[in-house]
This record gives sequence, structure tokens and C-alpha cells, in this order.
Amino acid sequence: MKLFNTTMDRNNFLKLVLKIILALAIIQILRAVIFEFFSLTVQPTGPLFFIFRGLDFIIVGIILLLYFKPSLNDLGLRWDNIRLRNKIIYIMGVPVLTILILSQSVFEGEFDILIGLLVYAIISPIFEELVFRGYIWSKLNESEGMINPDGLTFLTVTLLFSLWQLGYADVLIRYSNLGLIMVLKMIGGLVLGLFVGYLRLKTGKTYASILFHCLWSLFEP
Repeated sequence: MKLFNTTMDRNNFLKLVLKIILALAIIQILRAVIFEFFSLTVQPTGPLFFIFRGLDFIIVGIILLLYFKPSLNDLGLRWDNIRLRNKIIYIMGVPVLTILILSQSVFEGEFDILIGLLVYAIISPIFEELVFRGYIWSKLNESEGMINPDGLTFLTVTLLFSLWQLGYADVLIRYSNLGLIMVLKMIGGLVLGLFVGYLRLKTGKTYASILFHCLWSLFEP
């Protein structure tokens, strides 16, 4: 099946994908180094552990915003051209997600749970969606010479997101069966990527994929 108009278009697309993979590796290394710095200097425990785990995403996110200077359109966040029905759904999704997070933390009765949920069900999903279904999606979709740009972008971003899960080895290294866990993380990333990618494809925005990713992370075992 022909995916590009010319061989040059294909080569340019592959070069862009390789650059993205390199950038993603640097981002994961930077995130791990920042958290390791916090771990060695502050040695956080309890709620502080989750706070610093969230801070590494926030710091890396700020660095990326300052370096790439993406527009709202690049991130799939442009609001003015969204249908009213979708706007209402997105707005209603925020309090629903908030209630679900608070209910889980209250049920568990521990402050650590609340901070952990804020990091893993809010900060991390937003970061990943803006990187993958936002900026990377936009840049790949702008590549010239693709016969089916939306479909190829969808598949490429989904595979990249699955590969991205390998970068969390520093978080999961405490487990003895790290290899199996990383394989399961990649499979989970692939499945999640298909769902959120489909939402990005159908809506043209990242709002729905962000909400779905947050809910997925909230109920992920």
C-alpha cells in the first residue's frame, strides 16, 4: 500500500520520526534526572514523593513550552472553533473528574492517595497528551506528501506513545520483574494510544483525549 507520493516524502517523514524519537528519549532522561536530583537532595517520602514526581513533569513541560513555543493550535487546544455540544462535554468533564479523584482519596482516607492521584491522573496525562496528541500529532500531520495524513499520523503517534513507556523504567525499576512490567506498560500504552488517538482524530482537539487519559489513569490498576 502506497503511503507517500514520492520516495523523498517518505524519507523526510522517517527523518522527522527519528528526530521525534531522539527528542522523546531526551525528555525522559531529563525527567528522570530532575526527579533523581530531588530524591538525592530532599529524599522525599510520603506526600512529598508524589509532589516531586509531579514537579518533574511540570518542570520539563515548562522547558518544552519555552523552547518550542507552540501555539494553541499546535497543541490541539484551540477553543473558538469547537462545537457548543463538545464544549459543554469538556467543561462538564472537569468537575466529574474532580469528584472522582476526591471520592477515591476520601474513601482511602489518606492524603498521600490524593496527591498521588493528582500526579498520575491529572499532571502526567495532561503532559503526555499535549506532547503526543498535541504537538507531535500536529507536526507529523503537517508533513508533505502523505496520501492519508490523518491515518498515518494516528498510527505513528500511537506507536511512539507505546515506545515512550520504556522511558518509565526509572519509576518501575524497584520491581523484580521489570522486563515483564515494561512489556505490559507498552501494551497498555498501545491500547490507550488507540483510544485517545481515535478521540483526537474524530474531534480534531486534545480535550477529549486528555479527559479520557485522566480517567484511564485514575482507574488503571
